[in-house]
Amino acid sequence: MSSSFVFMKDDTDSILGGDWVPMYRTNDPVEFSKDEFQAAMLNVIREPNINSTAILRADILSEKKYDLHDPTVPVEEKAAPIDVDKVPYDAETKLINIDDVKSRKDVIENEEIELVIVNEFVRRMIPRNPYKDALINQTCLVYNSKNEKYNDTSLVLYIPHFENEEDCPFYIPHVKKVAILLHQGILSVHYVPYEGRKDELRQDNERVVRTAFRLLQTAHKHSRGVLQGYEKRVNHDQVVDRVLFQDTYIQLKKKYSKFLVDNWAESTDPKKHVFEELAIAAFLLELWKKKFGEDFRNTMQFRDLGCGNGVLTYILISEGVSGIGVDARKRKSWDIYPTAVQKALKEQVIIPSILLRPTPEVKSYMPYLEDNGAMFPMLVEHGLIAPATLVYSSADLIKSPNVNICEYPKNTFVIGNHSDELTCWIPLLGYPFMIIPCCSHNLSGKRVRYYTRTSDVNNKLNDNKNMKVNTNNVNNSNSTYAGLVNHVEDIAKRVGWKVEKEMLRIPSTRNAAIISTSNPNMGKFPTPAVYNTIEQEGGALNWVQSTMKLTKQSPRNH
Repeated sequence: MSSSFVFMKDDTDSILGGDWVPMYRTNDPVEFSKDEFQAAMLNVIREPNINSTAILRADILSEKKYDLHDPTVPVEEKAAPIDVDKVPYDAETKLINIDDVKSRKDVIENEEIELVIVNEFVRRMIPRNPYKDALINQTCLVYNSKNEKYNDTSLVLYIPHFENEEDCPFYIPHVKKVAILLHQGILSVHYVPYEGRKDELRQDNERVVRTAFRLLQTAHKHSRGVLQGYEKRVNHDQVVDRVLFQDTYIQLKKKYSKFLVDNWAESTDPKKHVFEELAIAAFLLELWKKKFGEDFRNTMQFRDLGCGNGVLTYILISEGVSGIGVDARKRKSWDIYPTAVQKALKEQVIIPSILLRPTPEVKSYMPYLEDNGAMFPMLVEHGLIAPATLVYSSADLIKSPNVNICEYPKNTFVIGNHSDELTCWIPLLGYPFMIIPCCSHNLSGKRVRYYTRTSDVNNKLNDNKNMKVNTNNVNNSNSTYAGLVNHVEDIAKRVGWKVEKEMLRIPSTRNAAIISTSNPNMGKFPTPAVYNTIEQEGGALNWVQSTMKLTKQSPRNH
C-alpha cells in the first residue's frame, strides 16, 4: 500500500554507493522472499508494458545466466528469438542507437554486499507509437550477493544504451540508470541522475520522482502476487505470434486510424471502435498468413457477417484481401469508404441455406429441387391500415438480392465479429471461421443464457488444486459471456471443427476468438451432424421472421 512507502529525500547516500541516489523504500520489511522478488522482476523485464502504457513490448536481443560464484562465463545463453538487425515498422520509425546490442555491465561499489551478476538481458523497447517515441536498447541486470550474510539480497538494474540526456524517451525514467533493490527485507528504488539533475530527485512533485514511486509499487505488487500464487487471468498469443501481430497492428494504425477517427459518422466512440477493428484486422492478416501461406491474398477471400460499421471490411480490402461485408442495415460510415469498398458492403439479411434448401435425402431422389417448399408467415403492421400477414417462400428468399444464404466459394473464410444472432450459426455454415462472441442468441435468434459446463470448470479446478485460480477467467467462469464462448466451441466441435481459442489484445472485455480452419467434412456441408445440432439446439423456428425484422430496427453498437 502507498502509505507504507517512504520518500528518502533526506538520505544523502545510497547503499549502492557511487553516484546512486536513494528514492523510495518500503517502511516495513516485505513478506516475500528474494526468489519471489526475482521471479516477479524477470517477468517485468520481459513485459515492460506492466510499468508503462506507452510501452508496447520488449524484444529480448540476448539473454545470459551466470553462476553466483563464478560470474565470468555464462552457464546458460539463449539465442535471440528475433533478428536483432531487423527493425520493425518502416523508415519513419524513430530509433536511438539500436545498433548497440552489447550488454552494458555495471559494478556496484558496495564491497560488503558483494553483488555479482546472475542474469543479463539486452532488450529492445518497443513503444506503442514508434513514430512519436523512439525505440531504444536497454541492458537489464539481476545481481545476487556472494556474501552469505546477505543471501536474501537481490538487485535489478536498468541501463539504457545511449549517452545523451536529450535522447531519453518519455516512457522510461529520465535518469542514467535505475535500480530496484531488495536488501534485508526492505525494497527500494535508486537512480543515477544526469549531470546537474540531482536536485530534481529531491522534489516529490517532479515526474521522475513520481515514476520511482510507481516502480516501487509495481515491484511490490508483483512480488506479492508471486508469493500468493497468482495465476494469469488469461493467456494471450496462443495462436498468432505476439510480435508479428503487434508489428502489423502498428502499421495498420499508422495507415488508417487518422482517416477513420477524423471521418467517423456513427454516434459511438470512434477511438474504441477504430482501434479494436485495427487490432482484429492485424490478427486476421497474421492468422491467414500462418494458416494459408504468404500468398493468402491470392488464394482466399472472406465474408464479414454482421459487419456493422464496415471498418474491418474496409481495412482488409485495403490490405489487398478480397471479401464482402454483410449487414442487415447500412451504416452511415459506409459512405466514407472508397468506391470499391462500398461495393463490397452488402445490405442483406442472412438466412442460412440449410433453412431453405431440400435435405440431402430429399435431393437424392428429387435432384431438380432447389428449395424445400417452406413458407414463412410474417405479421406486417402499418400505421394506417390493419395488420396483414406477409408470406415468404423459400424459393423467393433464395432468389432475393436482399437475402444472403451463406453459399460461398470454397476458399471463403467467415468472420463473426460481435455478430450477435449469427454467432452460433457460423460453425454450421461449413467454412473456416473466426468468431468473437458478444451477446447470446440461439439458432432462432432469441436471447438466451448458456452456462459453462460444470465438468469443464471442475476439471480446470482439479488440475490446479495447489494454485489459486482466478474465476474471472473466461475459460472457467460461469459468467454469461463464458457460457456463450463455451457453447460456441461446443457447437463447432460437434460438427467436426478442430477449435483453437485466442484472447485477443483488443480494448473489449468480450475478446475471446474461436477459430478453426480444419474440418474433415469440409466441402460436404451440411452434414448429418449439422442437422442433428440444429435439432439439439431446439431448432431454428422463426429465424427467418426474426431476421427479416432486423431491417426494421435500429442497429446495435458494441
